[in-house]
Amino acid sequence: MKCRYIFLLSVLFSLVSCTFSFKKEVHGEGKVYSVSVEAFADSISKPGVQIVDVRTPQEFGEGNIPGSVNIDVMTGCFGETALEQLDKEYSVAVYCRSGNRSKDAAKVLSMMGYNVVELDEGYNAWVESGR
Repeated sequence: MKCRYIFLLSVLFSLVSCTFSFKKEVHGEGKVYSVSVEAFADSISKPGVQIVDVRTPQEFGEGNIPGSVNIDVMTGCFGETALEQLDKEYSVAVYCRSGNRSKDAAKVLSMMGYNVVELDEGYNAWVESGR
């Protein structure tokens, strides 16, 4: 029983520390920047930027940022799919609904060597901004 509590506490600590570490630049193999809607819009307007929606296919179908591809971060093969579909020569712009899953995806992509721009408050903020 004690082991179960220790495990749960360690998972909770990991999640909390990861969430707070993405508020600024994070270093892995590549770089991650969590940015506002305006900065994200500016980033994706540049040539060669790969836009990735990391929500579920159902969420993606309900609305998405034009030009984005859907790679669900919650599947067990997110990293493999990203390697198959994304070019490390170009930056990757990632987003999800509220900014939580995209931070996880950004961390994975950074560790794989991608330079990543992450929409800090997610697709909801994008829509609320009128984009």
